[in-house]
Amino acid sequence: MKNIKFGLVNILKNMKNEKELKSSFIISIIGMAINNVAFTILWYYFGKTVGVLNGWVATDIFGLYAINSFAFGIVNAFFYGMVEIPNYIVTGNLDKFLLTPKNLLLKISVSKFQTSAIGDMLFGLICGGIYIVVAKISMVQILLMILFTIIVSIIFYSFSLICMTVSFYLLDGRNISTGLYGMFISNSLYHGGAFTGLLRIIFIFVMPSLLIGVLPVEIMKNFDINSFLLILVLTVFWVIVSVLFFYKSLKKYESNNLFGFGG
Repeated sequence: MKNIKFGLVNILKNMKNEKELKSSFIISIIGMAINNVAFTILWYYFGKTVGVLNGWVATDIFGLYAINSFAFGIVNAFFYGMVEIPNYIVTGNLDKFLLTPKNLLLKISVSKFQTSAIGDMLFGLICGGIYIVVAKISMVQILLMILFTIIVSIIFYSFSLICMTVSFYLLDGRNISTGLYGMFISNSLYHGGAFTGLLRIIFIFVMPSLLIGVLPVEIMKNFDINSFLLILVLTVFWVIVSVLFFYKSLKKYESNNLFGFGG
């Protein structure tokens, strides 16, 4: 409970600090929303052009972006410090987290707040509303969408943590970590019908990009208990692997390894 309270206090403090610069705060949110709209329009009209592709229709894009964008927003808004791990390692700023008694991973995760991610959350809500109306989904499907948003947020955080933790093994691993992170995210935003065969297996089990949008939408449309249980099992798997990998990799950290004491 103390760790939860600590996390909430830090999140609220970070939000308050960001809101002090009101113009920047609003522009960041609007800018990210506009960027997301462009991607959605692109894939929606792709879906309209090709028609039904492996069970996917154009309107499913809104379901994909509803879950994916909102989960991305949650993780990057409130736990953006986790994404900053490569920078903390390079600059030596990780030292200040090691010297306090609170839960280390929690402290790092809530150390920063990304304003633009609020735009992702708002965009996800809008896409969700459009999908509910246009696809005429049932109340059960709406509840599944909410549940999947929570599950996807956990998977998103877990695999992102793995990507950032890779930096412990390299002199300056920011580019590698950012590259893995970008690959993970970008593949989760593509039209779901484009993934078949070996490619689909890779992006479910090796790099779980399809778990944070594509598979949840498919289960919402045609509920399958085996696929649902698969997502739950893989969620637990990635959480355990990410936490263990982080704390094991932490032993590789050499204080102030490039630039001296962090600020």
